[in-house]
Amino acid sequence: MISNEFADVVVTRVHTRNGVRLDVWSPRRGTRVQLDAVELDCLSYQPTETFSEMLERRPGG
Repeated sequence: MISNEFADVVVTRVHTRNGVRLDVWSPRRGTRVQLDAVELDCLSYQPTETFSEMLERRPGG
């Protein structure tokens, strides 16, 4: 689990029929996403502004 005062996230590696994924689960929100290597790679080159914009949006909205 990775957590701070704002979020708790459980990160695990899972094997699917389509290969390995990183499973990111938010117990507080009850939401989950599974990301493949290409999706994770895309995260690595996003500018900081991209994440700032994501944080400004209301979750689920």
